[in-house]
Amino acid sequence: MRRWAFKCIEGILRDYPNIPDYIKQREQELMYPIQTPDENIGGGRSSTIIKPQERMIITLDEDRRLNALKQQRKLIDDTLDEFGTDTEAIINELYFKKRQEYTIEGLIEQRKIFVGRSKAFELKTEFIESLGTKLGLY
Repeated sequence: MRRWAFKCIEGILRDYPNIPDYIKQREQELMYPIQTPDENIGGGRSSTIIKPQERMIITLDEDRRLNALKQQRKLIDDTLDEFGTDTEAIINELYFKKRQEYTIEGLIEQRKIFVGRSKAFELKTEFIESLGTKLGLY
């Protein structure tokens, strides 16, 4: 795997805990858009959808950024489910925590994971490569 792709996936993993906030924020932006005053007085009928609930549902379903965030979260969750608890502990400690307490060696010494050093690095690399393939970066 190329170094830039590996770093990009690591960045995505570090941002994973914030994805629910990003989704919520984007939904709020779509549901309550900033409206500019309409200075057009009179005029004909509009061909747009009149009912605001229908417009909001269509907007939420078609928004690319919102769908990309949901897809990204789903792919990370699915990839975590495919791997074991040791991989999950490694990824959680190295990427999901705000303040990392342990390195991979620390996880092994503290008996948080039950594999050797080389196997732990191999699990991390396999996870990132698998996620990269699913995200289309590898």
